Amino acid sequence: MATATRVGPRLIDGFPWSASASTQREAFECFPYSLLVLSGDGRVVCANRQAMCTIDALALPNTGLTCCALLGCRLVDTVLDGRCLTELALASGRVLPELRVELACATGARVMWVTAAPLAGADARVVLQLRPGCAEDGRTCASWMGGPQLHIRTLGTTVLEAPDGPLTGAWLEQRTGQLLKYLIAERRRAVTVDEIGEAIWPEADYAASASVRYYVHALRRKLEPARGPREPSAFVTAGCGSYRLAREHVAVDADEFEARLSAALDASRLDPQGAAGELEAALALYHGEFLADLPYAEWAMAERHHLHALACSGLRRLADARLEGHDLDDATRALERLATLQPFDEDVHRRLMELDVAQGRRSDAVRRYAELRCRLRRTFGHDPAFTPPDLARPRV
Repeated sequence: MATATRVGPRLIDGFPWSASASTQREAFECFPYSLLVLSGDGRVVCANRQAMCTIDALALPNTGLTCCALLGCRLVDTVLDGRCLTELALASGRVLPELRVELACATGARVMWVTAAPLAGADARVVLQLRPGCAEDGRTCASWMGGPQLHIRTLGTTVLEAPDGPLTGAWLEQRTGQLLKYLIAERRRAVTVDEIGEAIWPEADYAASASVRYYVHALRRKLEPARGPREPSAFVTAGCGSYRLAREHVAVDADEFEARLSAALDASRLDPQGAAGELEAALALYHGEFLADLPYAEWAMAERHHLHALACSGLRRLADARLEGHDLDDATRALERLATLQPFDEDVHRRLMELDVAQGRRSDAVRRYAELRCRLRRTFGHDPAFTPPDLARPRV
């Protein structure tokens, strides 16, 4: 059966649209905001009336003008530091989000909102739009230039920070959030659908794979609500029946904590006093146990124990350094925090009590001893291996 070919003008909301060249030129010329067409190397090849007024107001030349000269591309300490908007538009292949720029002119900085998009065709060209902004508007909307970034705090309560603000909601405590936390725990590798199903839904049957794919889709919607239906996810990638967290776009505080504390521990072996500040700064990142809101998840325990042990090593080293420097108050604070992380470690608690005695705080030492004794009796059925009188005697 032959298919009828539709002829006649294209319709937009029921109205006939004329695509004549004269209409297009008139629309370009009379557009209320500045429009410029740029060549692939950023040179202005065409500009409408409003754009020419803007160029004249900025006292810029009408010939040989480039987007870099107009917008201040690549200038240090600006929103386009080291970047050219023409190159960004051509590399992205799509319309860029708006960007706030300040254009220098004789009467002072002129705030403009600018966006760019590549033009279809054999020649590499870009169309640029500038519209006036407000000097009091401090937004830049430039987070997209560094690529999508998701910051996740896992040490303590899980907190998500996206470029546009925090991601919150009950979903973080539900299946979708549990899937995200599992991917965080396994962030160093890709995990198969079967592994995810077995870890999160061990009681599920053959339908587990369908559940995993459904919740991966739901997770992507939560993390990237503006992502197009066919646009690949920047945060959760797929391949060969597996999923992984895209670490190039996702920053996890546990990784920063581990890297900084490991470096500080290495430095402290050579210079304990000099590295004490680095140890304190790294330990400040440890806000609690890894994924503390899932205390019984078996798949999180290995990472939790590793980071817990690393924090304890850092606190021991910090306490030793402060003691060597005769900074008893800071040493006490480090040991108090270590005692919280190691509630049954008698040696840690004894060192803390000995510091109390050395500084004349005998009542504090007795109180700490009573708390430790109750804890050990309740859990293990025995008293500490030392008594309060032992605290005042030097160890053999």
